Amino acid sequence: MLLVPDAGGARERVDEIARLIRGGRGHVHLVGIGGFGMAGLAVHLRARGLDVSGCELVPGRISDWVTAHGIRVAAGHDAAHLGAGVDWVVRSTAVRDDLPEVRAALERSIPVYHRGFVLPALLRDRLSIAVSGTHGKTTTSAMIAHVLNVAGWEPGFCIGGEVTALGGVAAPGRGDVLVVEADESDGTVMLYDPDVAVITNIEFDHMEHFETEEMLYRCFEVFARNARRRVIYCADDPRAREIGRRIPGAVSYGLGGDADVRGSDITVGAERSEFAMRAKGQPVSRFSLPVGGMHHVMNALGACAAALEVGLSIEDVRSGLSEFRHARRRFEKMAERNGVVVISDYAHHPTEIRALVATAAMMPHGRLRAVFQPHRYSRTRALGGDFPGAFRGVDEVLLVPVYAASETPIKGGTSADLMKRFEDSGFGGVRLLASLKEAWEYLRATLAPGDVLLIVGAGDVEQMGFWARDYLDGCR
Repeated sequence: MLLVPDAGGARERVDEIARLIRGGRGHVHLVGIGGFGMAGLAVHLRARGLDVSGCELVPGRISDWVTAHGIRVAAGHDAAHLGAGVDWVVRSTAVRDDLPEVRAALERSIPVYHRGFVLPALLRDRLSIAVSGTHGKTTTSAMIAHVLNVAGWEPGFCIGGEVTALGGVAAPGRGDVLVVEADESDGTVMLYDPDVAVITNIEFDHMEHFETEEMLYRCFEVFARNARRRVIYCADDPRAREIGRRIPGAVSYGLGGDADVRGSDITVGAERSEFAMRAKGQPVSRFSLPVGGMHHVMNALGACAAALEVGLSIEDVRSGLSEFRHARRRFEKMAERNGVVVISDYAHHPTEIRALVATAAMMPHGRLRAVFQPHRYSRTRALGGDFPGAFRGVDEVLLVPVYAASETPIKGGTSADLMKRFEDSGFGGVRLLASLKEAWEYLRATLAPGDVLLIVGAGDVEQMGFWARDYLDGCR
């Protein structure tokens, strides 16, 4: 169900949460604490003085990271996890109403808040930068936090991915600035009122919540108008430009000649990029970025604009970007052995896949191969016709079953339906496999020197990167 955060007292609930956080007392329990967003909240809430606990159906790597920060994590779901002293509960969109902790909290009149209401409340007492957009928000927010950190600002951050150079998905920081990734997927992006709002791009997605593109567009428009100090937007994206040009004092970035922060003279490789940047009133500066792909040049320009807005110098930004490293599963090189390269990437929207394939194609390779796990039946059905073109240039695509993400199968949204889309488009090198294991067995038997293998999707397909790494290590 689509959340409508500008109705039904949602902003009042954010105010309630802000008061609870400022009090710095009480016990909060997070249901589904093993997700990136929830884990980040847990660390921030504990840093604000609250007693924090949580539970996760199957604790994993992120749950272990939370535990290392002194937060109690229980396995499974049980009403007993609430104990006797829990004052409020936080849940994510993926957490169902019928889970024992949620039911017990409601029966005991313990407030239950959505995750998307809590992060906006944390912004209230900090100089805040919130980054949103259909694509690129994790990398752009990570770049901003990284350049601030290298400059000695010690920012807080809460990002929807693991940023190894920063120590994980979140940190409270010691400085005044808090950098966050503002999730648009359920509409709660409308609840943010940051000092600086960054919009990377706007493209239709999250069909499980939004019936039309205009509904999603409306969320970004409200997000921009809520910015207290500045809106920064990508002028090369038509929908972001529509919004940005209507906001007084907004700052644009992009490659066009009228952008306030403009990139030019660009050299892009698979693993490194260089570009010149001119900000209005500033001399041209040359940047070297140790990540490849034109999309990351755009992300870097957005990060430049935000960093300059809060007071960094161009030299600070250049120094920080020169040391930037990808977040996990953003063109993550899992293995390079025996002439085989394995890249794992979170891409799950056709636009993201297109950018991934274009970047990978710049690497020396014989065959370019991909395992693709579609994410959600709703997205697969709505965008199915765009996926074959996104993989153009790939010699072989292995389709595995859709990662449901709590959805039930729908007609037109399965991997078999997507397979037909590939066949109808004339895409010759596509196979449909029954499981990740079956796909891996096929790959293990057919990997050859010169192969570049892309592991693509936002679900548990990432396991295959570890399988491939272990297998290739064993072949040395």
